[in-house]
Amino acid sequence: MHGQRSSDSGTTAQPVVVVAADPRRRTGRTPWGRVLVGVVLAAVVGGAAVATAGALVSQRIAESFAVRDATTDTAALARVVVEPALLDVIADPAATDADHAAARTRLDDAVAGELRTGSAVRMKLWAADGTVLWSDERRLVGERFPLSAEDLEALASDRSDAEVSDLDEPENRYERGHGPLLEAYQAVHTPSGEALLFEAYQPYDDVLARAADLRGSFAALAFGVVAVVLALLVPLLLWLLVRIRSGQRLRERLLGRALDAEAAERRRMAAELHDGPVQDVAGLALSLGADPATRDAAVVLRSAVSSLRTSMSTIRPAAPTPDGLGPALEDACVRARAAGLTTVVRSPDVVDASPAALLAVVRFVREAVWNAVKHAGANRVEVTVDRSGAVVRVVVADDGTGFDPAVVVGSIRAGHLGTTLLREVAEDTGGSLSLRTGSGTGTTWELEVPADTEDLR
Repeated sequence: MHGQRSSDSGTTAQPVVVVAADPRRRTGRTPWGRVLVGVVLAAVVGGAAVATAGALVSQRIAESFAVRDATTDTAALARVVVEPALLDVIADPAATDADHAAARTRLDDAVAGELRTGSAVRMKLWAADGTVLWSDERRLVGERFPLSAEDLEALASDRSDAEVSDLDEPENRYERGHGPLLEAYQAVHTPSGEALLFEAYQPYDDVLARAADLRGSFAALAFGVVAVVLALLVPLLLWLLVRIRSGQRLRERLLGRALDAEAAERRRMAAELHDGPVQDVAGLALSLGADPATRDAAVVLRSAVSSLRTSMSTIRPAAPTPDGLGPALEDACVRARAAGLTTVVRSPDVVDASPAALLAVVRFVREAVWNAVKHAGANRVEVTVDRSGAVVRVVVADDGTGFDPAVVVGSIRAGHLGTTLLREVAEDTGGSLSLRTGSGTGTTWELEVPADTEDLR
């Protein structure tokens, strides 16, 4: 511990969230299992989307085929069966009832086969004025209903067409018990050339059945393609994931070796400084201090020795461990103490956290304390570390001048590099960072790091 007075820096300022906690940002190993599951789910969802789109398309195709077939069949029935069986008297209002009955019977005999096979539910023959001249439903004969524009156009142009029947219309009231129907119409002519309109109503269930068959076939095809793609893609994806993971492990090992080599070089440099220049200068300062004439020079040399030892601590900082976080935090404050800042470090004897989390704590404390030296004009800084649930909590508070937090949390940050480094520690670990500061209130940084953070390298 260094110093006795407790700082109350930043207690009057409201905390501002600089970085919100987000475990998805945490640096660590790629969740390959999730990647594989995601690929498979994406393929299945894509197959379902294709199958759904195909079902809609197949419905439209089935309807268009049904309309085309109904139109063709009705046109053939009208030309081959109905028109040859027509008599002029069927459309002659002056003809006797017996003549009308004979003409209708002739039509009944002509279309009896079609009605028996069930290919048509209802048949009607219309005059141009909307009078039903003949139908297999006798109750409609003689009634008059307005013809639609399509019906009149078919009469005038001698064309055939088909559409889904509107069973709510009064002329279709006797067809309502047969389910949805498709009505097709074709112009026919009596022997004298008078144009009449022939209509045939066919079950729409055949259309729905055909659409269902097409949907089933398309869905089977779509999911079959997805299954084949997955069967080919998953082994390849697994191979790629294994290769990527192997490459990642190799890079981690190489980076670990590079860091180990760097640490070894730092230790070697620190040892050479300690055993060479530092010892020589310390001995020289001791010998000069014995002579009053050279005492001032001895003071300068002792100051140089202190600076060299501070540099040695910077070159070779103490490695953080669960049982040794305190010494590492003390080393992180060496430069600040050498600059005249009073520091207080509070940390439990044991901090149960991963090495990466402890390293993040030391990096954060080193930068936050040095910021207090460079920018805050502080005389005192307090560092507090503790384990709270699943996170390691770090608080660095100084009694400096403070600043406007907008320069850190604004849309265009104008903060120093030091504040950027503090943000990066929080972002790299998936932790959170908050700030309390203001003019003349000091500055308090608070970091929460997941205790199980993986390798930050």
